[in-house]
Amino acid sequence: MYCILSNHWWVRPFVTPPSSGMEPSAPPASVIHVSPQHVGFTADQSGGYNQGPPNHAAPGAYPPTGAYPAPGAYPAPGAYPAPGAYPGQAAMPYQGQPSGPPAPANPWQPVALPDGAGPSYQGDDVPDTDPEDNDDEEQPPKMLPPPDLASFATPPGYEQYSAGAPLPPPAYTAPEETSAPLQTFTGIGTMNEQQVRDAICAYADQQCCYGTGAAQAMTFEKMEASGGLHYQLETFTETRTTSWQHLPYQGGQVDGPHCGPSRGPWDIACSPNDSFNTHEKNLEVPHTSNIKQCHNCTGCGFVRCPKCHGRGKVRCSSCHGSGRRTVHRNGKSERTSCSWCHGSGRRRCSRCSGDGRIICPICQGFAQLRWFIELKVKFTNNVEDFIHETTDLPDELIRDVSGKTVFEQTLPYVWPISQYHVPAINENSISIVERHRTAWPNSKTLQQRQILRSVPVTEVEYIYKDQKSRFWVYGNEHEVHCPEYPQTCCWGCTIL
Repeated sequence: MYCILSNHWWVRPFVTPPSSGMEPSAPPASVIHVSPQHVGFTADQSGGYNQGPPNHAAPGAYPPTGAYPAPGAYPAPGAYPAPGAYPGQAAMPYQGQPSGPPAPANPWQPVALPDGAGPSYQGDDVPDTDPEDNDDEEQPPKMLPPPDLASFATPPGYEQYSAGAPLPPPAYTAPEETSAPLQTFTGIGTMNEQQVRDAICAYADQQCCYGTGAAQAMTFEKMEASGGLHYQLETFTETRTTSWQHLPYQGGQVDGPHCGPSRGPWDIACSPNDSFNTHEKNLEVPHTSNIKQCHNCTGCGFVRCPKCHGRGKVRCSSCHGSGRRTVHRNGKSERTSCSWCHGSGRRRCSRCSGDGRIICPICQGFAQLRWFIELKVKFTNNVEDFIHETTDLPDELIRDVSGKTVFEQTLPYVWPISQYHVPAINENSISIVERHRTAWPNSKTLQQRQILRSVPVTEVEYIYKDQKSRFWVYGNEHEVHCPEYPQTCCWGCTIL
């Protein structure tokens, strides 16, 4: 019986039990400790591969020392074939997105220098004096302009569409006249006298210093119900723009022009999250990536520290660089060494730890950028409305209350209302729909929705203590517009 533990074999001769009637192959003996080299493999086997059959030689004629690799060398370096290069098969290159230029394994990081060491920054823009240690006056890192985008390998079809200008959408096809749907309208709602009384009482109760007695005692002389009409058209459009963007390149596959032709700006699928809701989406255009050296740090991964200006040290803010401070003890003033800077007048820059350099904010220390064309898709809900109300109630109040939907229609392109019994609604619907057909030439119309609502409005003429006036109750919420309420000061008010 053989048993392997770690890099050594433990061999115990097999002994046939007496009950089997067989002679034991070896007399009982102590466990024998042997090296792995003594277990039947030829010496020319490398790293555990290509083993031949065990060497069944006569007992005791084990292979010589060295037939197994040394302990711990499982397998030997290079024993595994390269990826894709299995026996009988040639190595297959990646057919999708080849790797770009090699990127650093780790981004550049500033080095905390020991005391007395000079800064690592060696640029020619280092000032002659240490700046003041003042976080409030610290300037952001200096940014260099981006490279000339015209020098980039622009994919076919994007030569004139990578500067952020709106891209012309597919041509608009007007619907045929015979496809106009049938338009049906419902009636409008009204309110009774008790609802009007409850509304004016609730209105007075909600106002500061309004007495509710007038609302309860006033006499309604005339109630005239009418319906305010609110027409609204929503045109949900899609606008696409492209621009060059960049991200730090950290290595890996690059989806560049070599991977195939790029689809056109309007051929890339992008659906809105919600209809008639304004929002944006940003997508990377496939096969447009380019790897470039970072323009801000010129490929080194760092820029000059904006706090110490590359010097690694700043003037101590406690002693202002003098190294000494004035202290008052026992009614006397004396000069003593500054405890913050230990009398040197300088302190190590806390931003760069004395290195004089910080990580480049553009490439994040990776020294290279992956440029690509970004497609920005903006979904916009364009709303225009018209309010028709014949009383003296301000029209804008109709817009903010609920009512009853008289007509609603949602289509890629709606047909204007033309059969309603109020001519003003028909005229304005036609005008607004026609205006929306050409209002956004650089956008694609996805859907249109038009809604006609009837908002109940009741104009009330009342008398209270020989005083005549009027108010309006409107909307399903029974809101009240009463600019001349007769009792505007309640009992108990004290004017100081």
